[in-house]
Amino acid sequence: MSASVPVVAEQRRNAIARAQPASGGPASSIRKFFWLDLLDNRYPALHGMRVLAIVLVVQFHVTQYSQEDPVLAFDPAWAELSHYFFFGMDLFFVLSGFLIGSILIRSIESSGSQHVRRFYLRRAFRTFPSYYLVLTCFYLGRLFYWHDPPRQNVLLEYAYLTDYLDLDHAVMPYAWSLAVEEKFYLLVPLLFFLLPKLRTDRVRIVMLIVMWESALVVRLAILQSHPGWTLSNFAKAVYFTSHARYDTLVAGIIMAYVQHRWREPIARWLQGRGARAILRAVIAACLVPLLAPRLYGEKHQLLVRAFNWGTETTTMYFALILLVLNGPDGWLRRFLSAKAFRQLATLGYGVYLVHVPSFFWPVGPLARWLRVSRGWSMGAVWPTALVMLLAVSFLGAYGLHLLVEKPSLRLRDRVAG
Repeated sequence: MSASVPVVAEQRRNAIARAQPASGGPASSIRKFFWLDLLDNRYPALHGMRVLAIVLVVQFHVTQYSQEDPVLAFDPAWAELSHYFFFGMDLFFVLSGFLIGSILIRSIESSGSQHVRRFYLRRAFRTFPSYYLVLTCFYLGRLFYWHDPPRQNVLLEYAYLTDYLDLDHAVMPYAWSLAVEEKFYLLVPLLFFLLPKLRTDRVRIVMLIVMWESALVVRLAILQSHPGWTLSNFAKAVYFTSHARYDTLVAGIIMAYVQHRWREPIARWLQGRGARAILRAVIAACLVPLLAPRLYGEKHQLLVRAFNWGTETTTMYFALILLVLNGPDGWLRRFLSAKAFRQLATLGYGVYLVHVPSFFWPVGPLARWLRVSRGWSMGAVWPTALVMLLAVSFLGAYGLHLLVEKPSLRLRDRVAG
């Protein structure tokens, strides 16, 4: 408890600084305008993991949208390998579950349930403004710049229901993940009302594990309901929908509860090499079906994916986060805790919002120019496009942070406290 006091004090100082007018003259005000309102630094190594998730997601979409362009399409085997690294999105989900779960545990223990309204207000001010702005701009861009016809389901996207739309007819199809998270934000406080009513930690953990495993049961039931699934149709029915993907978020809740209740015993256990070897073995065992699903035969492809799309990824990340947060202070934790990652992770939400529009313009046209006019091979164009998209997306996210997120955070602090 005492270790968290400086962090809480820092949060309060930051909130007060945002709520008060800047002082020190025009030069000081200008400097403050360009500062990042950095994420909480209670778990520094998680910033590096968030940046890793950003890179994995962006590279996935570089491959996806390149393959849809006749000029940029490249070796299908390489594209398939790139798509095997889909699990950056699941890392976002696990981290969201962990961070939101940690916030709610601390809030309910210190203040009881009366601050749930404050939780909802803070989430709304944090996520809604940027999402609605980018969605509106992307819609107008598709309508007037790309001459894409208006999409009839755009109002459902404003209601965060993208995960239940035909993504081929969505303005922002990649926002399905944001829809999954928003439903989680809506429901997770109810879970934390229920947990204290259970008598023991063992009962609470069992209940959470049953919730986590139930998502796999849902995926398997969907698989058995239709003998003629193709991989594409199965993905649409399972991978993008909240009712089949909530285990990624529940896994973060489990991690938050475990970390809160047993951090010190786990840290002592991980002092032993054998304990760390067990967690590394779990990570390696999960990576095999994720990176090489065809090893299990074509007949079992969909069954492997049902496990991959939540169960395997969350097990792997559970072991990895446990090791990073509680293991000895090794090179991995020091690397992930680098100060630069905190700054980059602060822009992560904005990067996710703008990276797909940024591929359509300017990165995609530049990649096509390199391919056609300069004669570059796709082996050179693909990594160049990835680097360009990351750079453009972080720049766009920085502008979004200054012009939308920071004013929203100031307003949030005034309204929600």
